[in-house]
Amino acid sequence: MELTLSFRDLEPADLSDLVWSGGPEHIRAVAEALEASYVGEVALLVGYLPNDRLIAMGAVDFRLSDDAGSIWMLAVHERFQSLGAGAQLIAALERKIIDQGRPLARMLVEHDNPRARVLYERLGYSDAGATLDSWPVAGGRTYVTACTIMERTLAEVQGDDAPAD
Repeated sequence: MELTLSFRDLEPADLSDLVWSGGPEHIRAVAEALEASYVGEVALLVGYLPNDRLIAMGAVDFRLSDDAGSIWMLAVHERFQSLGAGAQLIAALERKIIDQGRPLARMLVEHDNPRARVLYERLGYSDAGATLDSWPVAGGRTYVTACTIMERTLAEVQGDDAPAD
């Protein structure tokens, strides 16, 4: 079975429907990214089913590079994983990058997330180095993890609807 999702820009009212995507710290980070989206620094998308239920979300940060969009905050509701939603979400985010005239998509994958890495490689992303990433977690602490930088040149998808799933 494979889902077909529709995508739209995240709206403030959507925040309460995204509790499945992470804890309160994550929702606060999404709300901050939403503020940055109003001036075009970030693009935030949600994927939804025909009944309007939100089951996917992701973002592109345009502030980090003049030639790339950095895909981040990827989340698919756990009940809908492995049904093609992640690939559709990434394709929709890549279209946002192309619309900004940037030829390169970049994202991080945690070293302990091999399923995500397999998906990204299947979509044409390749290893471009390593880095550390961090984000706030409960109790005022910060989670730090080792990541692989994954990149994909988007010039080949400019005329296509999306990469193959």
